[in-house]
Amino acid sequence: MIIDAHSHMGPAFDSKPAFLPGVSPNQIIEILDRSGIDLTCLFAPAWEGPDFIDPEYQAANRAIYEAAKRYPERILGYARVDPNRRGRAIDEMRRGHDEYGFRGLKLHPLWEHFLPNNFRLMAPIAELCAEYRWPIIFHTGYYPTCEPALFVPLAERYPEVSIIVAHFGYAHVADAIIAANLCPNIHLETSANTTAGAIAQVLAEVDPRQILYGSDLPFTEPADVLAKIGRQPNLSDQAKRLILGENMARLLGIEQAVAA
Repeated sequence: MIIDAHSHMGPAFDSKPAFLPGVSPNQIIEILDRSGIDLTCLFAPAWEGPDFIDPEYQAANRAIYEAAKRYPERILGYARVDPNRRGRAIDEMRRGHDEYGFRGLKLHPLWEHFLPNNFRLMAPIAELCAEYRWPIIFHTGYYPTCEPALFVPLAERYPEVSIIVAHFGYAHVADAIIAANLCPNIHLETSANTTAGAIAQVLAEVDPRQILYGSDLPFTEPADVLAKIGRQPNLSDQAKRLILGENMARLLGIEQAVAA
């Protein structure tokens, strides 16, 4: 089974379209089908104005819920919040868990401009994710809020929370490797413009149980990222199974459902 750890959908794409269509659940399912992806972790993109104003992600999270409700065997919904909203962000997370049945959380330190090692903001969020057993997927990459090293203090303080470093940290892949080797609860994810060379570097230096397939749908074609993984010359069948789905199933606690 192939599980995509990183995909977006929602009404924000009406305001600012992505590379592929991603407004409706049917569009997402069509992309999954042609890419050979069985299941995806789906969350909202960054809200965009002026046609779509949703800074607390209430409308966007509702859209994710409706998509997961329509296709429960193909879509796992994640909440998205802005930690700067503090109590309202926590309220939205609770709605996502209690009413929507979400399975994880997406945070974007660059867009929302916060530091992941700012525990005044992050402690309540991480503690709730620990309670819910939610993984947190972070946009990572660039100065001043997204470098992979910034996630190490959070991972060390909350070892029970799975932290997903999206995009391999972009240009900071070497730092992402160090972070993963320091913290077994940090997982590196392949989405978007990650190169085949970066994937080879991570495969050589990181436990394959800490590597996840993610596409960044609809900002990129999922099959392209799958091809970069599948063509790695030194990738064992066991490591490939882990990266393409088994690791994500373990983080989500759905191993038995996937095996069935």
